[in-house]
Amino acid sequence: MRQNSDQASGCSIQTLTNFSVRHVFVLLVLLFASSVNAEEVVGPTNSPVEIKLTDRVPYGRKPVDYFGVESNDAVSGLQGRLISGEAQLTADDRFGYLMSVTELLDVPLESQLLVYSKTARVPGLVSPKTPRAIFFNDEVSVAWIPGSRELELTAVDPVKGVICYTLSQPRDVPAVEKFAAESPVVDTPTFQRRNGCLACHSARSSLEVPGLLLRAFQTDQTGKPIVGFSRMSHDMTYDRRWGGWYVTGTPASLIHRGNLISQPENIRHKDEPGFASSLNELSHKLDVGDYPYQKSDFVAHLVMTHQVHGTNLLIRAGLESRLNRCSDVETQLVRYMVFADEPSLNLTPLLASSVLSDSGFAKTFVQRGPRDSTGNSLRDLSLAGRVFKHRLSFLVQSRLFDDLPDECRSRLLERLWAGLNSKSDDEHFRHLKEDERQSIIAIVHATVPRLPECWQGIVTANF
Repeated sequence: MRQNSDQASGCSIQTLTNFSVRHVFVLLVLLFASSVNAEEVVGPTNSPVEIKLTDRVPYGRKPVDYFGVESNDAVSGLQGRLISGEAQLTADDRFGYLMSVTELLDVPLESQLLVYSKTARVPGLVSPKTPRAIFFNDEVSVAWIPGSRELELTAVDPVKGVICYTLSQPRDVPAVEKFAAESPVVDTPTFQRRNGCLACHSARSSLEVPGLLLRAFQTDQTGKPIVGFSRMSHDMTYDRRWGGWYVTGTPASLIHRGNLISQPENIRHKDEPGFASSLNELSHKLDVGDYPYQKSDFVAHLVMTHQVHGTNLLIRAGLESRLNRCSDVETQLVRYMVFADEPSLNLTPLLASSVLSDSGFAKTFVQRGPRDSTGNSLRDLSLAGRVFKHRLSFLVQSRLFDDLPDECRSRLLERLWAGLNSKSDDEHFRHLKEDERQSIIAIVHATVPRLPECWQGIVTANF
């Protein structure tokens, strides 16, 4: 799948820094997403309207109703628990609500990734010395910047897509007081929904649906983007990834664009590729004591790079099905979920094992997944040639996948079965050897509910 490449002087960065332009664009997005053209309205018995993957879908209308008050995501769920008194946010004088929010949303601190390119909602606070920290799990991301008046969050609603929120930090955090003019503070912690974020979070880089963003822009010494890519996904070669991000724990043999700060370092990278790629600690780059975790884990980067685009494809597939549209998104999704275009990591088993043992994130990530009777999981990591041991995305076990419309979910699972069947020669599955296919089949059979009829009895048939 083609990645989007942007010069930093182009429109991608302008929408992040020019608020007047962004606000106008948001109004146009909301108008389009909520509009109903009578000629486009079709009943449930009509054939889907054929569209391209690059076309927008009208997610403002029912049954999606993106802008409706009700939502079904982890952040709105936490807000309900706060209102009922079932949960309570606590604050400390270093990070405000951050530690409490990540704990209540079950977001591991080991997932921390540090981005210093000025592509944040408040770019003026971000720099190589004060990078934005992003923590994530399967459904939620929490972003924090030292001194910011607010936390920034995204959460996946299985029907609507990604919903963006902010949470104002408490008044008594000393580091926050310096930026009192940035946004108002409330006494009662309340997550504020931010539909204006759709100016970026519902555009080409997120497949024209309310989705996630993962960018890779090399920067100057201040963090200002120079050149890079407006979308990262797991089919991007490693030598093009992670511009503008700190990456720790990378094996010495792997070249990427992370950790490059300033134009001289970018120029040096061209002559000496990867000179900055292998970085084990960050104390010479920033004050790591200002952050909850001291790393920006290579393995966490690998997982997020897969997860973001996979999530957007699932959101797109669900919205098209609910709104009676049809592009080639399901074909793209199946190919992506089996890692058909994943570049090789080229790590020896010994080196891969060493990287995993040093990764705090790897331990927390692997423990989260369901396993079959033999102990195998779709979250098992390899790094010896490929990221995952079993090349079917763990997103097939997600709430987002499980809550797809029944027809869409069944089609995807039927296509996965047809491709994994040992008799199949589907081009999307040719990279999977027989033993790996059978392992995947066994895991899916044991861990994915409501499988279509074609899956019934397959374990007995294959083993």
